[in-house]
Amino acid sequence: MSGFDWQVQGVHLQEMQRELKALEDNIKERAIRAGLVSVVAPVKRTAKGDAPTDSGDMARAVGHRNINKRQRGRLGFKPGEVGILVGTNRKINGRWQGRKGMWQEHGTERMGANPFLWPAMQQHQSGVPGRFYQGLAKYLDRQRTKGAIV
Repeated sequence: MSGFDWQVQGVHLQEMQRELKALEDNIKERAIRAGLVSVVAPVKRTAKGDAPTDSGDMARAVGHRNINKRQRGRLGFKPGEVGILVGTNRKINGRWQGRKGMWQEHGTERMGANPFLWPAMQQHQSGVPGRFYQGLAKYLDRQRTKGAIV
């Protein structure tokens, strides 16, 4: 016998079940996000290579960001859906590059479009399910080796 004597009562059991459900949802969300990151990895590499190279800021700004629960609600995501934002969404040298990336991608009144994200996405649209499941499986394997999941 271990020497520990404990008992789970109704109130604690319900609380524990809620915590386990939250943990399950968290792991599920993280696994899906890992799959999405695997999908966009080659897109980001290609976009960085095709980005305008005047200063190199545009290529360094290409990346992805997680969309948190509040943002997902505002964007109309259903509960449990996960998403990431891919684009020029980083600050480089203290300046936000998102608007500059949009100008390059779509053009302005005085400047023609110089797209680099859309062609990269089109180039890598084949093989998306394979990359997604590969990233998801890799994440789950890492969690199993850590002991986070069984």
